[in-house]
Amino acid sequence: MKISVPHIANLINYGAYQGVSDSQLKRLLDEEHIDFYDPDAYIEVNKYLKVLEVIIAKTKNNYFGLHYGCFLNLKALGLILEISLNASSMEQAIFILQNYLASSFPLVNVSVKKERDVCLLQLNCKIQDKDLKRHLLDSVIAIVYRELKLMLKNDMYPELKLPYSELDEYNEFLGVEVEKGNAYTLVLKSEVLKTEINSRRVKEIEYLLPKFLMMLDDKTNDGLFSLQVKNMVLNMCCPELPNFEQVAKQFPLSNRTIQRKLAQEGTSFRKIVNSIKNELSNYLVKGKFLKTKDISLILGYSEPSAYLHAVNNWKVNIESL
Repeated sequence: MKISVPHIANLINYGAYQGVSDSQLKRLLDEEHIDFYDPDAYIEVNKYLKVLEVIIAKTKNNYFGLHYGCFLNLKALGLILEISLNASSMEQAIFILQNYLASSFPLVNVSVKKERDVCLLQLNCKIQDKDLKRHLLDSVIAIVYRELKLMLKNDMYPELKLPYSELDEYNEFLGVEVEKGNAYTLVLKSEVLKTEINSRRVKEIEYLLPKFLMMLDDKTNDGLFSLQVKNMVLNMCCPELPNFEQVAKQFPLSNRTIQRKLAQEGTSFRKIVNSIKNELSNYLVKGKFLKTKDISLILGYSEPSAYLHAVNNWKVNIESL
């Protein structure tokens, strides 16, 4: 069994945030010439699992898979765009998603079961090791749930059930009240399958994704911890920005240590987030892509007035520099 090479590239990239050097992880692969960003290249599953085991052992994090799945939000936005170009209904989108996993990441698969007025999407994994299995399923369920949520309108969001009693971490990172169930299951109303993909939301992603990638590719001040935090925020966008607690859990450091390291570089988490919001705001306003109300919601403001107030503050701060 093989998986697409970009999956292991993403894992190695995330490992660096956990304090594991990419050179150390790449040596585990025993491969001299790999183009890590070639979507047509494949690698043996056991090599991916070897890298995964090393990073999990390093982090000692029971929710590693969940956190890693949320780190992959930016990549998931690209997948959503790809699906939207080839599907006109959610039923087709789910079919494409099944094929994507089967062809590029066969460690996890999605089965579909229809019952009266609901459709059940169940994630399955054949890995025998219980810890590895949980982390793999956690990472994929995080991505699949957010994909479906972004492609659907608010009143059609899927219910999420997981086979655990302690669900607070899932609630926080996925922004939903997760229920205890017997398996990794997403529950959709049957009529959702025939609905069209939320084109307005997809358009927002289409506008924002190139800017996100451009900002992520910015190597200015490379090596600074503040840049690592900025890149983590960008990776976790969906497209809304994550909060401090969510980002802090992506680093093997205490909240206080993160704040201290940022202060030593003359910045803070709030300043980093506001800088990102300012840059995204300027990009969207100049491009006249979206209405003020839509921009304010994307940037995390409940009301356009709060967003406009923030814009004025950004201008004052810039002029005072």
